[in-house]
Amino acid sequence: MMELFVHYSALPEGMGLADVVEGLNEVMDDGGWVCGGPEGRIDMELEDEKMNPKVAQGAVKAYLMRTGFPKDTLIELGGMKINAYA
Repeated sequence: MMELFVHYSALPEGMGLADVVEGLNEVMDDGGWVCGGPEGRIDMELEDEKMNPKVAQGAVKAYLMRTGFPKDTLIELGGMKINAYA
C-alpha cells in the first residue's frame, strides 16, 4: 500500500466532503480509495499492484482541477508535495 494525501484550504464551491470523497473514489476505481484524514487533508490508500502511483497522482490532480479546488491545493505522494495546478 502507498498513501497519497490531498492538502486543501477549502472545498470547491457547492461541494461537501462526501461529494469529494465519492468523486475521488470513482476516479480511483479499484486502484485506491479515500480512507479519512484530518481537517484540511484527504488521505487515500493506493493498491500498488493495481495502480501506478504516478497514474493515481495524475488522476487525482485532474479531478481536483476539474472540480475547482483552490489554487493552493497540494498533492503529497511519497513525502513529496506538488501543487495540484503545477
